[in-house]
Amino acid sequence: MPLIEDAPPGPDDADASAAAALPQVRLRALPSLSVTVHGRDHDLQTLLSRLVRHRLVTVVGAPGIGKSTLALACAHERRHAARHGVVWADLHQGGQPREPLAAVAAALGLDPDLDLQTLLEVLRPMSLLLVLDNAEACAKQAADFCHAVIEGTEEVTLMVTSRKVLRVPGERVLRTPALSSPPPGRSVDEALGQGAVALFIDQVRAQGLPFALGLHNLDQVTTLCRRLDGHPLALQLAAGRLATFGLDQLCERLNDRYRLLTRGTQAGPRRHQSLRACMDDSHVLLSDVERLVLRRLEPFEGGFTLEMASVALSDRQFDAWTVAEALEGLVDHSLVQVDADDRPRYELLESVRAYGLLQLEECGEVHLARHMHAYTVCQLFERAARAFQMMPDERWMVEFAPELGNVRAALDWCVEHAPVMGLRLLANARALFELLGLRDEAGWRHAAFENELPHDLAPETLARFCIDHATLMMPNDPAGAGVWFRRGLRASRTADDPAVRYTALCRQVLGDREISRAAMRHAMGEMMTLAVQCEGQHADRLKLLGLAARAHVWRVEGQAAEADKALCASLRLAREIGATAWLLEDLQRLTTLLVGHGRSLPCAAVLVREWEAGGVDGVLRQRLRGCRAAVLLAEGRVREARAVLEMLMAPEALLQAGPDIVAHLLPVLVWLAWSEGRDADAARLMGHAAAAWPQSPREEPPAPWDALVQRMRQRLDDLRLAILREEGRRWQEREALVTALALPTLAEDGPGPPGARVPTLGRIDVDQRVVGG
Repeated sequence: MPLIEDAPPGPDDADASAAAALPQVRLRALPSLSVTVHGRDHDLQTLLSRLVRHRLVTVVGAPGIGKSTLALACAHERRHAARHGVVWADLHQGGQPREPLAAVAAALGLDPDLDLQTLLEVLRPMSLLLVLDNAEACAKQAADFCHAVIEGTEEVTLMVTSRKVLRVPGERVLRTPALSSPPPGRSVDEALGQGAVALFIDQVRAQGLPFALGLHNLDQVTTLCRRLDGHPLALQLAAGRLATFGLDQLCERLNDRYRLLTRGTQAGPRRHQSLRACMDDSHVLLSDVERLVLRRLEPFEGGFTLEMASVALSDRQFDAWTVAEALEGLVDHSLVQVDADDRPRYELLESVRAYGLLQLEECGEVHLARHMHAYTVCQLFERAARAFQMMPDERWMVEFAPELGNVRAALDWCVEHAPVMGLRLLANARALFELLGLRDEAGWRHAAFENELPHDLAPETLARFCIDHATLMMPNDPAGAGVWFRRGLRASRTADDPAVRYTALCRQVLGDREISRAAMRHAMGEMMTLAVQCEGQHADRLKLLGLAARAHVWRVEGQAAEADKALCASLRLAREIGATAWLLEDLQRLTTLLVGHGRSLPCAAVLVREWEAGGVDGVLRQRLRGCRAAVLLAEGRVREARAVLEMLMAPEALLQAGPDIVAHLLPVLVWLAWSEGRDADAARLMGHAAAAWPQSPREEPPAPWDALVQRMRQRLDDLRLAILREEGRRWQEREALVTALALPTLAEDGPGPPGARVPTLGRIDVDQRVVGG
C-alpha cells in the first residue's frame, strides 16, 4: 500500500491559519442615548447620508455644541446597517487624552498595546462603523490612524467627532450648527418647534420644575436662547440655574455668563461642568498666536473680514499671512464661524466673545483691543466715504451695511476715549445711517459728541460734524440747527478742501429754515464759483447736491422753470449712478415744486412720462406715481390725477411705497381736494398735516404748504380756515386717508348742492383703505 503523504497547505488553509492566529474580537456595547435629541433631525439625516457615500466623516463644532450627542444618535441609527455593527471609542475618557490605537483596541475587546498592523488585520475582514469621539485632544494621531484605516481596510467606515478638522485625504466635514432659536414675534407653538427652546424646557423639566412656556414668559425664553447662541451645553447649564435665579434674573445675568453657567452634571467630564471649563478645554489646544488673535477679535460685533482682522492686529507687526493662518486655525477649532462667500466674513458667537473679553481682562489688553477695533472701523469708513462717491447705493450697502454693529461699538467707545477718531467715523458713516433709515440714532449719536468737541479738531472734521448735526436737528429745533449750520460754514472756510466748503453751503441752503433770502443768494454765488472746482470726475454726488441746492434757491426766488430744469437734471444723474435714496428725495422735491408752483412745468412732465413708459419698480414706481399726480393736477387733469392717487392709495401699493408715503402725498391730496372744490376737506387735511412741520420762530409753514395756504384763502376766510384746520389736527391718519379721496359730490363746502355732507367716517372700512368711488 503506497504511503499517502500530507498534501501541501493551500492558500485557503494559510488564510485560515492566519485568521486563527488573530486575537478574537469582543465588541463592547454601544453607549446608550441617555438624552432626547432636540432640533437635530436635519443634521442627523445629513450625517446618515454622508456616511452612506463617504468612508470618513468628521463631525466638527464648537465646544459643547452637541457633536457627541449627534454622532451617538447616528450610531444608533446605523447599528444594523453594517455586518459587524458599530464600535465606539472615546479618545478623551476620564479627562485624559487616549491614543486612537489603544482606544479602538479596547473598544474591540483587544489588548490596548496591540500594534497598528495587527489591528488593521483584525479590521480588514470586518464591515462596521468605527466612531472616534473627542478626537481634538490628539488630532495628529487621530488623523494618522484614520488615514491608515482608510488605506488598510475596505469596509470600515469612520465617523469622528472633533473640535477641529483632521485634514485627511477623503475626509468629509459636517459642521454642527447651533440649535435654532425663534426670532421675536413668534407664537408659543412656533417657539416650541425650535431646537433651543425645546432643549431648554426639557432640561428645566428634568430638574423637576413645573415649567410651561406661555405668553407670559415667551419673550424671556426666546431672548435667553438667542443670547446663548442656541448652544446646547449653555442651555443645559442655564436650565440648572433657573430654580436659583428665576427667568428674569437669569436673562439679566447673561453678561456674566461664565460665573452664571456652572454646576453642570457631576457624572460627566469636567469640561461639561461649566461653560468656562468647556472653553478652557479648547483654549489650551490653541497656539500662542491663535490665542492672541482670538482675544483681540472680541470687540468685533456682527463679524469682520480678513482685512479688518489684519488692521486690528497691525500693532503686533503681524502680516496678512500670519493673521490668515491664525484665523484658519480658529475656524478649524470651531471657535470662529465663517460664511462661504466670495468675500468671506468671520464672526465670533456671543459666548466666544464673552470668553475673549475674559482673556483680554486677564492680559490687561481691553483698552488696546478697543482702540485697535475703533481704528480699524475708522480706517474702513474713510475708504467707504470715498467709495460712496463712485458706487451705486445698492452695491455700497452690500459691502458696508454689515459693519453697522462694528460702527456702533466703535462710536460707543470713542465718545469717552477717542472723540477725535469718533467724530471722523461719525462723519464718514453718515451715509450708512441714512441709507438704513436710522436718522434718529444718528441724531442722538451726534448729540453725544456735542459737548465733547476737542479744541484741536481739524476744520474739515468740525465742519462735517456741524453740518450733519444741524441737518439732523432741523425737524425738531430749527433755531438750534441754524446755529450749527453757521458754525459749520465758518469752519469750512478754514478747511483746505474746497469740497467741504461746497458741501456746507449746499446743505445749509437745503436745510436751514432760518437762513434769509439775502444769505441764500450770497451762498448761491459762492456755490457757483466753487462748482467748477468740486463737480469734476468722481464727484457725481457733489453735483447732485449742487443741483438740488440751486433748484431750492430758484424755487424760493420764484424761478420755477429754472428749478424744474435743475431738479430733472439731478434726477437723471441720480438714476444713472444708482443713487436710489437721493432719487426718492429729488422726486419729493419735484412734487413740492409742482404743488407750490401750481402750474405745469415742462421738464417735470417729460421726465415723469418718460420714466413711466420705460418702466420702474418698487418704491420708486410708487413715488413716481405721486409726482405724476402732481403733474396731472398742474395740467388741470383732475380726474386723471384722482385715478392715479386712488391706485397709489390701494393697500398693496401703500405697502410697496414705504411707511412715509402718506406724509409725502399729503400736499398732493390737499391740492386734489382744493381742485375738486372740496375746500373743507382740503383745509382739514392741511390741519392734519400741520404736525408734519414744526413751526419756526417766524411761524411760516415750509413749502409747499405756504402756497396751499394762499390758495385756501381765496375761498375761505381766515376764521373758517382756522376752525377747519383745527378739526383736522384732531384726526387720526385713517380718517385723513378716507377724507382725502372722498367723492367730490359729498364735499361739505364744495360746489355741490347746499347741505351736502361728508360721509360718516365710522361707517367706512378704513382698515382696508376703501376710499373714493
